[in-house]
Order: sequence, then structure tokens, then C-alpha cells
Amino acid sequence: MTAILCIFARVPVLGAVKTRLAAGLGERAALDAHSRLVQDTLERLGAIDGMATELWVDRPGHPEAVRWAARYALPLQTQTGADLGERMHGALQQCHARGRWGLLVGTDCPTIGPDYLKAALAALDAHDVVLGPAQDGGYGLIGARRPVPELFREMPWGTSEVCAATLAAAAEAGLSVACLDEIWDVDHAADWRRYLALRGS
Repeated sequence: MTAILCIFARVPVLGAVKTRLAAGLGERAALDAHSRLVQDTLERLGAIDGMATELWVDRPGHPEAVRWAARYALPLQTQTGADLGERMHGALQQCHARGRWGLLVGTDCPTIGPDYLKAALAALDAHDVVLGPAQDGGYGLIGARRPVPELFREMPWGTSEVCAATLAAAAEAGLSVACLDEIWDVDHAADWRRYLALRGS
């Protein structure tokens, strides 16, 4: 089965992106970091064998989102829903409606690369759900063979309990889950320094 990779990104608005990073770097530096992370992700994951990649943004028609989509030749989609869970479920549901498995990633996990995505796709051959757990207790990737709305309801988004709560919800729903290797994301100034060291800049 082929999959659609949904890259979730927020459009660059000063003071509205990477707010935890802004606490250590300032709003302008956090905005610049956000834009770099998005473009790094699109360059790294824009063309993966066995899956179609789409850019999903929170504000339709934003000029920078349009430029990103054009630069990396990606279909541009709009996130819809009252909260993050509804938006994520909605994107995966659209993948399934098109007869594809769905994979979803954000733009702040620099160690997610083509091999990681191929491992996620392989995991879905034998499991209902695949997760890429993050060091901070969240996750940087989720994929599903079919709609799994129960994994997105009443989740403690933005906390260290998200991955554990998702696994508990999956167990309650009788879903089999494959967990990939642990990854890390860029939330704080120390994470940004780690990212710069990883990229050699």
C-alpha cells in the first residue's frame, strides 16, 4: 500500500510560532528558526519513494506557504478543526478517503529522514498505527492504516504525556502499535543549539 505523507507546518507569523523557543532566543530569532526548520523538513522529506508528500498549513493562501509549496513542488492543503487533534485526524482521514495510508510529521524533528519514513511505512504492513516517540514525551510522527479518531480526542497536547496517552488510547481501542526509534524535537534554545550542531552551522 502506498501512503501520503502530510507535513504539518504553521505559517511564519511573528509571535505566533515557536513560542517556547522565543522565550530563549526572542521572537524574531524564533521566527527565523521556524522558517529554517520548515524549509529543512520540506527539502529532506519532499520526495520519498513509496509515498506522496503534501504540505498542510494552518492558514490557507498565506504567501510564504504558497512559496514553500511552489519551491518544493508540493500540493498545498489546509488544516481544519477546532484543535490540533481534530486537524491531525482530519488530514489522516483525507488520506484514507483517497485509498492511501496516512503518515503525519511536523517540522521540528530534524532526525526524521527518508529511512525513518520507510521504516514507518514498513511498520504499517503489520500494525494499525505507527508512532515516532520523542524524547520529551510527545511524538514526531504518527501513521495509520485506517481512521483512528480515538487517538486524537482529549489528548494533553503540548505536554510530556502525549505519547503515553496515545498508547493508552490505542490499547483501549484494541489497536496494534509499532514504535520507532526515539527522536528529538526543537522546542527550546538548547534544542536549537543541538540542531545547529547537527547541521554544522
